[in-house]
Amino acid sequence: MRGRDRGGTGTRWRVGDGALVRAAAVARAALPRAGALVVLALLLAVAPSRAEPSPEPPPEEPEGADYEAEPADTLAEGTIEMGMAASGRAGSRPRQSRRVRLSDRALGGTVREGAGDPLAGGTLETGALAGQLSVGRLAPRWGRGLLLGAAADPWSARAGDRGAAAPFRGRAGRGAQYRLGQGGSFETLWGRFAKRDLGGARVCVGGLGLGALADRAGGAQAGLSFERGDAEHEVAFDRAGRWRAEAAAGRTAGPLRLAVRVRGGLAGFRSLAEPLRSGPARAVALEAAREAAWGSAHGLGALWRFAPGLGGARLVLEVERRFNQHQRLTVGFEERHGTQREDARRTGFRQGAWSEWRGARSGVALAVRHEVLGAQRLGRDAVRTVTAARLDVEGPAGTGLRVTHSVYRVRPGESLYLAEAAADRVVLRAVTGTGRRTRVELRGPGAGGFVRAALEVPSPTGTARSSRALRPTWTLDWTRRARSR
Repeated sequence: MRGRDRGGTGTRWRVGDGALVRAAAVARAALPRAGALVVLALLLAVAPSRAEPSPEPPPEEPEGADYEAEPADTLAEGTIEMGMAASGRAGSRPRQSRRVRLSDRALGGTVREGAGDPLAGGTLETGALAGQLSVGRLAPRWGRGLLLGAAADPWSARAGDRGAAAPFRGRAGRGAQYRLGQGGSFETLWGRFAKRDLGGARVCVGGLGLGALADRAGGAQAGLSFERGDAEHEVAFDRAGRWRAEAAAGRTAGPLRLAVRVRGGLAGFRSLAEPLRSGPARAVALEAAREAAWGSAHGLGALWRFAPGLGGARLVLEVERRFNQHQRLTVGFEERHGTQREDARRTGFRQGAWSEWRGARSGVALAVRHEVLGAQRLGRDAVRTVTAARLDVEGPAGTGLRVTHSVYRVRPGESLYLAEAAADRVVLRAVTGTGRRTRVELRGPGAGGFVRAALEVPSPTGTARSSRALRPTWTLDWTRRARSR
């Protein structure tokens, strides 16, 4: 469920000697032993945004709980979409939901309703005063997100559910936002974020942006950002003098893409809009990617520190080998140190690897994946192991079948999230213990629209589980799109 930086166009970038010294200081403070791993990532010319061993929910969500996100797919202009869904577990009352999406020159947006649906609510957008007015659920982003929009984790290019171009629609707050100009030359918003009433405005001229936020209790923050090509920088500060700054730059040279991000500031700085997503006070990340005729290579080296004695490091490497148009093999490696969340317990050392094979032919696709993460080197003393296989069969007239089978073993206190794609959302299903899950999905035309049905059957393989958790779950969704008159 994370975003990627925009592709480079060959823009040159340079980091001054002072920035390099500060970046080295951050690295030493976070975890000295991991410095060699970061250098190794660059030497291997590999990079990170795709190199993710398993999906994870955003930092403000509690660990070990399911998480649902809404993809930010767009409708063609002049289209209206209606949908109804029901889901439940055997022996329990089903959960029902309804949704309407529309896209028109004068009005657009999404509205959802349903008891217990975490995506309930919506946003309406309309033209007003030569600009665009949005009312309802908001997830804006200014600059790098230090002031507004959620600062990205050190191992991610940017938060994937904040801003107009994000792949997922976030749930940062509720209120109204007004944007003037094609690139948002002027923005203002007012609403409720992080259980407080906020108001703010931002002005952008030639890549330079100046914004400010304030709440009813007298809290105030301001930020200055600059963007040109692949370079994007921001500094944010509050009335008490606490501050954060982040610089990001990249360069593309033929098939090689390089990027660097450096963050600094005081640990006491918290965004008024999203304090739980303020992220580490200091961080440095180096990325690289290389495309070749045989496949691609990706990797990441990142170091961060939330506060003295509370930080971490992460190295991710991934290589994909393409055998032909329909078959490919992916192999990855990951090493972690410290903690990835400010409020989480220290996880210490983790090292593991994963591999995935995918093949397709004549409307039939098969994917097999195995992943292991251990508390010792080479994945020994495993804390998380999962093996999954997925079969997709495309039938006539838009019909299809998907069968996914997963076998997992997760140590108590650790979390594993299995991604499930529904008709209108992506669900990260949290599992622990030892067990198996089989999910069968059917889709096809029906009732003047499109119908998707899914049945998921969990079963234990050793660890005691409650009878309710072992009951089959089901979902049924109907969607119809039509052209508005």
